[in-house]
Amino acid sequence: MAHAGDDRLEALWLHASHSNQAETAFLRELSDQRVTAILRQPPGAGEAAPERNLVQWHRETDGTTFVPVFTRATHLPFALPSPAQGVQVLMRVLLAAGGDQTYIVNPLSEAPFELRATQRVLLRRFIAESHHDAEWPSRRAPWIFRLPDDALYPVAVKLVEWFNATGRVDQAFLYELTRGKERRTEIVLGLNEPTDRRLADTLKTIATQAGLDTASFIVRFLPDEPSHREGLAQAGMTPFYQRPGTSRH
Repeated sequence: MAHAGDDRLEALWLHASHSNQAETAFLRELSDQRVTAILRQPPGAGEAAPERNLVQWHRETDGTTFVPVFTRATHLPFALPSPAQGVQVLMRVLLAAGGDQTYIVNPLSEAPFELRATQRVLLRRFIAESHHDAEWPSRRAPWIFRLPDDALYPVAVKLVEWFNATGRVDQAFLYELTRGKERRTEIVLGLNEPTDRRLADTLKTIATQAGLDTASFIVRFLPDEPSHREGLAQAGMTPFYQRPGTSRH
């Protein structure tokens, strides 16, 4: 049974090529939705990891290699040969796994939509605006987690004051994250909370008022970010804030 979000995504896809505004609306919706992708084998470790396991197709007209993406499983009108399987995945997770490949949405339909570099930049922008990551660590670009510089102490104090005054957050981590081929470094506020864009925006405002350059400051919601959780565990980091009387395991 289709959900309302599925119906909206379908409607926006059908109109995405009509104008720049329609394309932007489709990409914004796509950034927050689940799609169907094809894996060569069930997901797992090693060669079965999603980033190594995604099926690629070739477009005969120009030889383009691409990752097929389906807004609904019904857009894939044939059974997949075992052990390949279709999986439902958040678009941001698929983008993290597939990196800078070309993706084509509903390639077997009469209205295939190609996600080229320009569209991927927009997708990643929308994902970042929702306070999620659109990338994972890799062997070529590992992530390095560190404790932040002592100069961030005033920012931490202001955040704790807000946590205590509002009772809104039970546990928070503050850490420095260096990642990517360009070795960019960010200050991350990791919250053990469900994703909440308004909460993230409020905390970024507090950090700005405390003197932090928010161009390098991001908020991540740890229940939805396995790469961050694993990195914190491997680095042995403890929360900089834990509400008295609460515990998280």
